Amino acid sequence: MRRARRSRKNPRRPPPPKMREKNSIHRPQRTCVGCRAQDAKAAMIRIAVVNGHVEVDFEARRKGRGGYLHPTLECVERFVVSKVKEFKALRRKIERPERDRIAAAMKLRLDRNLKVE
Repeated sequence: MRRARRSRKNPRRPPPPKMREKNSIHRPQRTCVGCRAQDAKAAMIRIAVVNGHVEVDFEARRKGRGGYLHPTLECVERFVVSKVKEFKALRRKIERPERDRIAAAMKLRLDRNLKVE
């Protein structure tokens, strides 16, 4: 049986684990500002702060700070009624009228997608 190699700097500490295999696929993870669950970035819709205004960024191309929401009515509703004043991802306070405007834009897009399918 072979012993684990020890670090040269600290003989009691084993070396760090090997990095992931090169063939593994990395998918960026984001946290939903509605339900606070982590999911793949591609599965969410971006909300961006552009020139001090909060806008829905369906293409995820606009500049500025961004947060992410799941494209479900449940997460949109949780985002609207959330007691959180300032969202860390956006580094900005979002008042209720702005949240309602964002929710309306997302619901319109969700309704349009349901009619197409």
